[in-house]
Amino acid sequence: MKALDPFARGRSAPGWVWKRRIGFALSALLLPLAAAPQTKLLVSEEHDAAVAQARAGDARGALPILRNLLQQDPANVRLLADTTIVASWAGDDAYALELYNRPSAPRDNYDVTAAAAHSARNLRRYDEALDLYRRAAQLRPDRWQAQLGQAMVLTDKGDYPQADALMKLLLQEHPADLEVETGEAYLCMGKGDFTCVIDMDQRRSAQMPQVSAEVQDQLARALAQLGANTLAATAYQGDNPQQALRLQADLGAQRVRWAEADRTWMDRKVDAAEAVSILNQVIGSASPGDPLWKQAQSDRLLALADLERPRDVVRSFEQLQQAKTPLPDYALIRVADAYLAAHEPARAESLYRDLAGRMPHSRDLWSGLAWSEFEREHIAAAFATVDGARGNTPAMLRAKDLAVPQANESKTDFALQAAEMRGFAGLSSQGQKMLTAAVSAAPANPDLHHALATSYLSRGWPVRAAREERIAESFEQRDEVPSIHNAEILEELGQRDRADALLKPVLAREGDDAPMLRYLRTRAVERGWQGDVHGGYERSSGKFIGTTNETSEARLESPLIDNRWRMTLHGWGDHGQFQRGETWRSRGALGMSFDYNRKEFWAEAGADQNPAEQRLGIAAGTNLSFGDHWTIGLRGDTDDLSQVQLISSLANVHARSGNASLQWRSSDLASVTVDAGRMLFTDGNQRTIVSGTWDQRALTAPHFQMILSPQLWTSWNSRDENRIYFNPEHDLSAGAAATLRWITWRRYERNFTQQLTIFGAPYWQQNYDMGGAVNATYMQNLAISRRFGAYGKVTWNSQPYDGSNEPYTNVTFGLSWGSQ
Repeated sequence: MKALDPFARGRSAPGWVWKRRIGFALSALLLPLAAAPQTKLLVSEEHDAAVAQARAGDARGALPILRNLLQQDPANVRLLADTTIVASWAGDDAYALELYNRPSAPRDNYDVTAAAAHSARNLRRYDEALDLYRRAAQLRPDRWQAQLGQAMVLTDKGDYPQADALMKLLLQEHPADLEVETGEAYLCMGKGDFTCVIDMDQRRSAQMPQVSAEVQDQLARALAQLGANTLAATAYQGDNPQQALRLQADLGAQRVRWAEADRTWMDRKVDAAEAVSILNQVIGSASPGDPLWKQAQSDRLLALADLERPRDVVRSFEQLQQAKTPLPDYALIRVADAYLAAHEPARAESLYRDLAGRMPHSRDLWSGLAWSEFEREHIAAAFATVDGARGNTPAMLRAKDLAVPQANESKTDFALQAAEMRGFAGLSSQGQKMLTAAVSAAPANPDLHHALATSYLSRGWPVRAAREERIAESFEQRDEVPSIHNAEILEELGQRDRADALLKPVLAREGDDAPMLRYLRTRAVERGWQGDVHGGYERSSGKFIGTTNETSEARLESPLIDNRWRMTLHGWGDHGQFQRGETWRSRGALGMSFDYNRKEFWAEAGADQNPAEQRLGIAAGTNLSFGDHWTIGLRGDTDDLSQVQLISSLANVHARSGNASLQWRSSDLASVTVDAGRMLFTDGNQRTIVSGTWDQRALTAPHFQMILSPQLWTSWNSRDENRIYFNPEHDLSAGAAATLRWITWRRYERNFTQQLTIFGAPYWQQNYDMGGAVNATYMQNLAISRRFGAYGKVTWNSQPYDGSNEPYTNVTFGLSWGSQ
């Protein structure tokens, strides 16, 4: 019997290792699976097969089958009893207790009550566990193991006097029983009495020296069941090599089960690594192809999967394929998961489809199949698969003797995945609506609230996301570590110190699972070096634009300092040929920026040069976000190069500027921005500019977006048009832009995106006839990695200047390093 350890997750006491050992011994008592004679109901062949699978050690694989059967026949008392016990074996303790608390549960059954007690203890609900063990003891006074369970719970609670009293009574009544002696060792471990622990391990062989070899052999077998692999290996004194090898194989298999049930990442790593080491020895010593060798190979695959080593899982599987070694389905589904994690979704999809006929009720299988389709960019097929699985799963479990219908967790899980897929496909609004509906159906489900918080975050509502995350945490157990979602939200809120404070306990629990690694990589990129360099070439035949114009700009920002500050190097240059002559200008500046808690400040100072002179240029700005919707921006420059036409350098004309903006952002679908600016030219001219833009997502589909942007722009100048630069006394433009953005190709972090923007507007200039302004921009963006990207764009623009249109064409190429 290789049952899952129902004690593996209860580790609050110092002697958690002994919990494992006692757990296996006590779980062995549940072998009958509540098949008491008084239960007369017949069970299906599928039920019997699942029970046999659980007895064979695959409780996790058997549980989904039993869960599905119970959904179809919730009034089947024997099925309810068996599912409760297997849920406890599989480590799904919350589900085991939920089943036990159903009105129809056979709470007068010793085995079911003992299983519920184990699960309550695993969840550290020690008072409830103690009550359940006491009830089990009343049901079967002859089964002293319930008293042993009480002693262990009392040890967990630190109530050593009562635990001592119970253990003394058990030792008196069962002085030579290994389980009782092991329970005493657990108590000794809890009290820190390590001499007592060693004494317990040696007591039987010391008491029976004439048969010490036999006793040591039995002790080795028991210790193997209890998880003491080192003691088992040294205690075994038999001369049967095959028996010793089988003992090692059992130890490795148990380590795999523990790794699957462990709560913390470090515990999983330790147990899974030890399992791999043990099983490698078994595989090396066993005869290739015999049952022991095959079982060790299957268990090794599971251990490698628990170590988050998908490439090793895939490599081992392919070697076994070449050797034509069959694997059980529960191992094959982990192989499919490994292919998916190793970014080979086509191979994963093929395996999932092969398993679908044999495991039609496996929730993990249908989830994996949907995600493999999604990763292959077969978005519609992925939606159909997950939606089909959700539709085929009943929302509630109903039966005559169920006083209150029970929510179906599988239905909730599929709804969660369907919504997450919509979010990853860019359909954030649709995903959020699905999650909102799911939360309404299951308001106490913390996973749904976590997902809804993440959806809010993706839509640009970090404050609302933080509020939803607090709701999620209110449904968690008190001793639960905060989730990675919380750290992501705090990061988006700019509260990096608080996010970092959460990271240590979350890392201890999550370790190197996929969401954690994704967060850490994104965090490293966003907090690391940032840079951008681009150059452009422009050609025209107009008076103000110039016949040719070359522009280049580079910006380099240091990694975050104290989670708030960055140093900045900024270089910019512009060169052009005009009808009046050739000119150029440049800026080289050193700056610093501050960004924390959604408050941004930046400033730079450097040398501005043109053919006539060199002068000091200072620029500064801020962006202040309030709530989820409002942002205020302010910017000033003593020598504004970005808003002053290059032709001004021919006359050595400069301008100081100040700008203010107010943005209201409804969501990722819509925003409205109003800008106002003032420019003071060195030739005495004063310019006022007011503009407004409304960006509205008009169409969203996987790989495609269309954004419509009505715009208004107007300006006033205090001097007339008789300037070297374009200077209308008053002008006005009111039009709209349409942007089409589509993903042409994508594979994980790499993608190729294209974008086309077309703008058209009537343009009015005082003292001139009405004209038209037209702009078309085509852009390509290649994300080479999470950190590195390249882009290029071509722009054609035609704008009236003093009554005459001056079309120009601009080509720009650039590279970006850091956040994409």
